[in-house]
Amino acid sequence: YSTRSCYLATFQGSASCSASKLIWKAWAPAKVKFFHCLANQNRCWTAKGLQRRGLQHHPRCVLCDQEPETMHHLLVSCPFWRQVWHDTLSWLR
Repeated sequence: YSTRSCYLATFQGSASCSASKLIWKAWAPAKVKFFHCLANQNRCWTAKGLQRRGLQHHPRCVLCDQEPETMHHLLVSCPFWRQVWHDTLSWLR
């Protein structure tokens, strides 16, 4: 028995994702990496997730009020966040 054998036994049969390697090797604060890891696994608490758990939620995105709040909507298709991403990326060049 060793720490290495325990670690390997814990993850035996699990699937790996190449995106997680990029997330954890990127230069960013740990909380940003953690958020990206959760978002990549679709584990962030959005209205869709709250609905699944039977908790109270707003039926649509509170920022644009156009579509249901999902992780894809918040990161890709929400007009409000699209503008934020555009401004941030143009600031970073």
